[in-house]
Amino acid sequence: MRVKTFFSKIGTWVWRYKYIWTFLLFALILGVLDTNSLMRRYDIRKENDALRAEIQAYKDQFEADKRELRALQNDPEVVEEVARMRLFMKTPDEDVYIIE
Repeated sequence: MRVKTFFSKIGTWVWRYKYIWTFLLFALILGVLDTNSLMRRYDIRKENDALRAEIQAYKDQFEADKRELRALQNDPEVVEEVARMRLFMKTPDEDVYIIE
């Protein structure tokens, strides 16, 4: 008999607060368990922010490369500078030493 009254009290308590239990179940599903849960939305937003930052870095790199290409096409001194500094080319009357 004690077990029956115990479960009867629990059932009465759950039934009395049925709206709270419904709200808690809804919050659990919405916040954690659903495929469109709040946690998943937060992760997607964080990933989107990282991708936007990466896109901006690529745009900045593109602009820098475009400016350098324009300078290479228009200025022979820049061509010589790039040849000497990056490609280690030299004029016939000089020696180049590379120290690592």
